[in-house]
Amino acid sequence: KGYKILNLYINLPSSDYVGLLSRVNSSGSILNLGLENSAVIGKNYVGGLVGSNEGRVDTCHVNGTVSGTNNVGGLAGNNAGTLNKCYSTNTVTGSSSVGGLAGRNAGTISQCYSTCNTSGTSAVGGLIGTNATWNASLRRCYAWGNVTGTSNVGGLIGSMSWGWAFETYAVGHVSGSSRVGGLVGYRFFLSF
Repeated sequence: KGYKILNLYINLPSSDYVGLLSRVNSSGSILNLGLENSAVIGKNYVGGLVGSNEGRVDTCHVNGTVSGTNNVGGLAGNNAGTLNKCYSTNTVTGSSSVGGLAGRNAGTISQCYSTCNTSGTSAVGGLIGTNATWNASLRRCYAWGNVTGTSNVGGLIGSMSWGWAFETYAVGHVSGSSRVGGLVGYRFFLSF
């Protein structure tokens, strides 16, 4: 109903599946919710709103900071469901599969954006760290933030082994050592 949660603080640096909700299963939904001035710290599968989503997250946003190790995202650490009309305005830091909106995407993301500054080591993207499965898709999404990493670093997607991206763009400074791209750092298969 458009409610906001203010000043959420979670500090679990040795725990996995960390967020306001640790996991949302395939029949679950989060609708019309905002997090403002949040700080979320975890290990793997860390997101400002949800550690791992297999359901539906619609018209939600997160503002604050998120940090972890692997599969770290401003909104969701892992998305295997649907993210629609969501955005994040965080600072996101991690090691591998780090994204401004989602660390790892194996689902559908549409009409979402991130204005995060994102940093990590490998598979670091302004919107998505890793687009991980053949049917993972992005549509009408963008990233508007700075992205810093070592390898597989992209303004929109760090590593895109599989999947599709339609009507997407990225704006921001991207820096790294190898496989660095303004839109995608590493692309293995299929086309835009």
